[in-house]
Amino acid sequence: MATVEKLQEHLKKAQSNLAEASKKDDAGEIRKLKKKTKRLARKASKITATEKMAELKKKKKKDRKTTSEKPA
Repeated sequence: MATVEKLQEHLKKAQSNLAEASKKDDAGEIRKLKKKTKRLARKASKITATEKMAELKKKKKKDRKTTSEKPA
């Protein structure tokens, strides 16, 4: 499985390629690169969210709740 760091590298590379393609006004290439950057960003955020949820699951249920969820 890809690491978040690798995904961030690929995302930066894809964003730079998108910037270059937007200068050339190649509509097909721009659309393809926009899709790629969105997909990579979603994948990276999904991995970080999964790691965060795993950390929360390690805590007890009482400790997991935030102050916003507690009744007034």
